[in-house]
Amino acid sequence: MNFTWVRLTTDGVVSPNPVRVGAVILTPVNDSKKADISLYDGESASDPKLLTIRTGTGVTNAVNFTPYLQSQRGLYCDIGGDVGEVLIQLMWEPE
Repeated sequence: MNFTWVRLTTDGVVSPNPVRVGAVILTPVNDSKKADISLYDGESASDPKLLTIRTGTGVTNAVNFTPYLQSQRGLYCDIGGDVGEVLIQLMWEPE
């Protein structure tokens, strides 16, 4: 299985195609803030929501998906409040 990491600091399309997500790491902007993101199965926040991930105050939250989270139509990340950065691990089978 091959993988790559995508770093986001603003809302955006992570993948326009179906994709496997191995992990998400979410960090708040500073030690006194909480952060949240939502992932959608598609290319916008009007597509079906897959999940929302939140952190505690000043805490980095790492979510590992075993074996992986599968999107069917693409992947969109909606950055909520006080997010410093998001790292999303994308996975695929080698050809």
